[in-house]
Amino acid sequence: MARRLNNYLILLFILTSVFCFSQEEIEGVRPPVYKDHKNDSSFKNFNHLKHEVAKAQINALKKGALLVRLKTNESAISKLKAAGNYDLAAQIERETFLTNKQIVRGFTKEFNFCPVYFFYSTYSDSVKHKNTEGIFLDTTLALNPNIRCNANFYLIAENNGIYDSSLGIVPEEQAEKAKETGTLTKNVAIVVKNRYYIQLHKPFPYFQKGYKMSIYSSYVRKFNNHLNEFYKKNMSSGTVPHLQQYVY
Repeated sequence: MARRLNNYLILLFILTSVFCFSQEEIEGVRPPVYKDHKNDSSFKNFNHLKHEVAKAQINALKKGALLVRLKTNESAISKLKAAGNYDLAAQIERETFLTNKQIVRGFTKEFNFCPVYFFYSTYSDSVKHKNTEGIFLDTTLALNPNIRCNANFYLIAENNGIYDSSLGIVPEEQAEKAKETGTLTKNVAIVVKNRYYIQLHKPFPYFQKGYKMSIYSSYVRKFNNHLNEFYKKNMSSGTVPHLQQYVY
């Protein structure tokens, strides 16, 4: 009886494995290939380098600016309208607007580490290439050409997910073509990226947990405190020449 049960379990395991494999073959799904943190050249001296870069980034941010990217959900809304789902499209528009208002209110009220600016995701490419004239929003979420950012250095913050990143410390000359293939782990209130939208690394306080938009201001307050604490520990650190290629 025990032998028969064991044989049944083995057969079940084999059939399950074959089925899963077959589904991957049919759907063309392949497990993502991750870089080898130990042997890949892009991860050489990674642990030491990430600390040095984080120190340089926090000092550059203190003298620079934080740009907050707001979602528009434009594509989803346009598709709903094209399909005649006007009520649902209007609902998503309204929810998107209210969410963005919460984010703007939170940063306006609780963030003072450095100057902060807001832009819609439709201008993401402009921000990447430092073409920021006429793209910033006022607190009513209206475009205001009088709002200008003259900072030479800025980072991007947004309400989004964080990754178990596959990228090391990417030099600027490679940033345009860098591609994240890591696993999305969870959604957070705030995640910080460089202007090529590459997620930063610890020990930089690059994200703030949270998911309730009704208390978004409290998340911004915590994030602001983390930045100030990290800056106070590393405010004497400058950007030495060999690190400049990583601080952009």
